[in-house]
Amino acid sequence: MLFHSSGNASYRCSMSSSADFSDEEDFSQRSGTVSPAPGDTLPWNLPKHERSKRKIQGGSVLDPAERAVLRIADERDKVQKKTFTKWINQHLMKVRKHVNDLYEDLRDGHNLISLLEVLSGDTLPREKGRMRFHRLQNVQIALDYLKKRQVKLVNIRNDDITDGNPKLTLGLIWTIILHFQISDIHVTGESEDMSAKERLLLWSQQTTEGYAGVRCENFTTCWRDGRLFNAIIHKYRQVLCLCHCPVPGDRIGVADHNYLLSGHT
Repeated sequence: MLFHSSGNASYRCSMSSSADFSDEEDFSQRSGTVSPAPGDTLPWNLPKHERSKRKIQGGSVLDPAERAVLRIADERDKVQKKTFTKWINQHLMKVRKHVNDLYEDLRDGHNLISLLEVLSGDTLPREKGRMRFHRLQNVQIALDYLKKRQVKLVNIRNDDITDGNPKLTLGLIWTIILHFQISDIHVTGESEDMSAKERLLLWSQQTTEGYAGVRCENFTTCWRDGRLFNAIIHKYRQVLCLCHCPVPGDRIGVADHNYLLSGHT
């Protein structure tokens, strides 16, 4: 199964926990504003090439809590990237194409257009040039096609994909999966007016029914301690994990445990 923890595509780039902060001129002095204190605002929106330039209070390092958050976010993104890449290649192999790096290989729009053609059966136009303008045009063709199919795209622009924005690339692929794959899922007890997200929630509830201490009422707070994810893995691959969390109450430990297991499913 494919899961995206946030449920929508309104994301910005995450920051690696191993990023080094340079000793350049303080951002607050250059911008005329006061830099946020560590713990108040994490620099989620910075692309990779700007991470080393970011300053927080004149170069002070992130506190341990922030480093833990960033480490978990990085691990989550790695698992999602690996899972989404496998899903894309399962479809692109039908047209003898392959994606090695999800963030790099979608930038010119060609693989993205090919993916949509395979999924839909339609033929889309595309620009053949290699300049940035042509890349932006190809990505825009893909985005416009999704909008034509009533797919809701939130804060995803053509330059986000062309520039290799990790968060928004993951968000776009999840949106495509949600529309072309999960929208076709049929669950016992569903109603005709249920959205794909509501059907997925119903499936999660049915799959984890009977597991002690597990309640699935939403895609946010109910998943925080890792028990739901652990129960789903146990349901289909009991050999990989126990039905109970390895360390009750340790949310970060459980999350690490589950994402490690998901890489083997």
